Amino acid sequence: MKSWTINHSMGTTALKNAGKLLAMLIAILALTSPLSAQADPPLPVNVSGYEFLLGTSCTINGQPGTCGVQFGGWTGGNGPVPNGWTPFPGTGQGLWKASVSYTGNAGLPGIVYLVSGSFDVLYTNGKTILGTVISGTVTWPNVGQSIGCGIEVAVVHADVTFRPGGPGVFQGCLHDLPAGTVLPPQIWGALQKNGQ
Repeated sequence: MKSWTINHSMGTTALKNAGKLLAMLIAILALTSPLSAQADPPLPVNVSGYEFLLGTSCTINGQPGTCGVQFGGWTGGNGPVPNGWTPFPGTGQGLWKASVSYTGNAGLPGIVYLVSGSFDVLYTNGKTILGTVISGTVTWPNVGQSIGCGIEVAVVHADVTFRPGGPGVFQGCLHDLPAGTVLPPQIWGALQKNGQ
């Protein structure tokens, strides 16, 4: 009888390659965008996408943390509601990427605290939205429960600062637990200025 082995690194390699492809697409959009079209990008904007790198262990302000968690995707979706995620290409109007670092442990239930990060939204018409993640939380419900985004789906709240443009917020949903049930993990929500 033939013996089979499973290469668990294949999923990680596929996610890394998907991340590289998304980064290349975003770079191409950025390099081919006219600088004169950079004013007044549309906000709020709904986004959908994937968590494609889980980050690495690090120390943040003397506490154990996770640094360099990477997300990316496209414009579109229904905002921070159950089943608000939409498949590629969404609206076809743009691509986005984000990187965050956090403290705490993900789990059902659980909470992590966002401590830093950055994001970019690049539109096909050349407009961009750039900013930093200042703080926030990702909160998972109890097993079999919902706290607004669907059964066992986390609620994401990130306070952000637009460059330029001032304060804003990302309200979203992250479907990543139980581990291995959603591959790659899905994220969706809305990026907006405060008061919108």
